[in-house]
Amino acid sequence: MSRWSIGRQLLRRWREPRAGLIVTSSLELAPGLYHLPDPGDGALRITGDELVLDAQGAVLDGGGRGGTGIVLYGRRRVILRNLVVRGYAWALEAINCEELVIEHCDFSNNGGSEGTFLDINRTEATAGGGLRFVHVNQSRITRIRAQHQDVGIDLIACRGFVIADCDLSYNTAWGIRLHGSSDCRLERNRAHHVNRCGGTGCDAAGILLTNGSHRNLVVGNDLRWSGDGFFLGNQFSPPSNDNVIVGNDGSYSPNNAFEATFSRGNVFRRNRACFSNFGFWLGFSTDTVLEENLITDNRCDGVHWEHGARGLLRNNLIARNGRYGVAFTLNPANRDFPDRCVSTGHELRDNRFVSNGQCAVYLLHTTGTRLEGNRYRAERQPWLVDGTSAENTLCDIPFSEWEVVVPLPTDLQ
Repeated sequence: MSRWSIGRQLLRRWREPRAGLIVTSSLELAPGLYHLPDPGDGALRITGDELVLDAQGAVLDGGGRGGTGIVLYGRRRVILRNLVVRGYAWALEAINCEELVIEHCDFSNNGGSEGTFLDINRTEATAGGGLRFVHVNQSRITRIRAQHQDVGIDLIACRGFVIADCDLSYNTAWGIRLHGSSDCRLERNRAHHVNRCGGTGCDAAGILLTNGSHRNLVVGNDLRWSGDGFFLGNQFSPPSNDNVIVGNDGSYSPNNAFEATFSRGNVFRRNRACFSNFGFWLGFSTDTVLEENLITDNRCDGVHWEHGARGLLRNNLIARNGRYGVAFTLNPANRDFPDRCVSTGHELRDNRFVSNGQCAVYLLHTTGTRLEGNRYRAERQPWLVDGTSAENTLCDIPFSEWEVVVPLPTDLQ
């Protein structure tokens, strides 16, 4: 191999980043700190496919002047690793891409805001944060950090993502948002302390699903101390249905550990919903399943379900909530959604209720609901039937005491 060929290979391997750098093939960046303002179309643009960009720990710093650190449009099979991007409005933006892999990167300290109520359905890039994906499919993000900004990871109209083992805590809007994004897996991420408005929330959440995000699997995420831990919500846009939420901790929320509204067929299993205002808020949802969850020590209700239908609560431990363990309610004066003016068809089976403030189960204007096989300990009363509630089946023994009380985990006693 000639001296010139060797020289060209070395230059291709080790590049010193500069503003407006265009990457067309696999490349390793020279380690170091680089102050790179965005000239208008990205400080670093990737324009090739099937390439690996290994930054070797290089730091791209936008100096807090806005813009985007890394831009990918229409790219396929790009791997990005070992990069730090900070000081931009967005660290990375990818549009119309597929099969991206992003790993071992730090996209913290980019665009942020505080003190305003969030619009969960807004998709314009007016917020700031770490990674923003629009129409990106079949991609994987692992072991990245994206903290101290508005958003950690934002998926808009995406499919088939895996987001795993990332730290997206201490943001001020959302750790992860899925907006119209389906068939994704969110696993073992940390998105705790995602909050704003002086800690009152303002629709911040550790994980947010909105606008028709279906069939996602959300497993083993730490969402504590966030505005909502997990927030699945829509009011005037398509519902988000058939998601499975397993083994997450949404505790210590000023609002709801878990919220799922205006939706159908979502399943919550083995989650922790403790020390929040409400453990679960499930307004206007139908066919939702709660099973084997720990729902304790919430200031108001363990589960509040207004204007809902056909819920199944099974094998949950619901203890020491300030008012009701479970409340099924309907407000006849609410005419905003006349087609959903129901509270009916719920089933509570084999749950354990302990020391809830006013009663274990509260039924207000609720019909066709069945209680069977539940156990009650140290409750003022097992249930309270109020309003026009009718045709409910209460098969439980009113005051049952079981010989062996299953102890709570030590951190929840």
